[in-house]
Amino acid sequence: TYRPPRIALALLAGTIILWHLSPPDTVLYISYKLIATIFIICGFILMITAWFQFKRSNVAICPTAETQRIITEGAYKYSRNPMYLGILLMLLGTSFVMGTITAMLAPTLFFLIMDKIFIPYEEEKLHLSFGDEYGHYQRATRRWL
Repeated sequence: TYRPPRIALALLAGTIILWHLSPPDTVLYISYKLIATIFIICGFILMITAWFQFKRSNVAICPTAETQRIITEGAYKYSRNPMYLGILLMLLGTSFVMGTITAMLAPTLFFLIMDKIFIPYEEEKLHLSFGDEYGHYQRATRRWL
């Protein structure tokens, strides 16, 4: 099955292959190692924090599983998709470490796949299950940040 972490890993693997095949002139000229480290660490902390919120609340993490309740506290108070946001930040950080323009493909494609395919599917499912309760949460909390 296609799950966001697997999609992220596949995109990262493709990016690493492209990174090794990239000509030297695609290297970005500014060092982004500090920014990269911050993105990777913050992304990991955000993803794990959101994951633990699901586990503590006994809510299924798999997007296709039945959802018993909407989590609106913690990281979910600021983003409806903090796990995806965390993965996106880690992919961005990794692309900064690689320092090539092609390395930006993984975070860009991950964002587009999540934003245009996965999240709309999940939102529709949550609307069907929770109706106005989810609609209120959706209006009060941004999709990404």
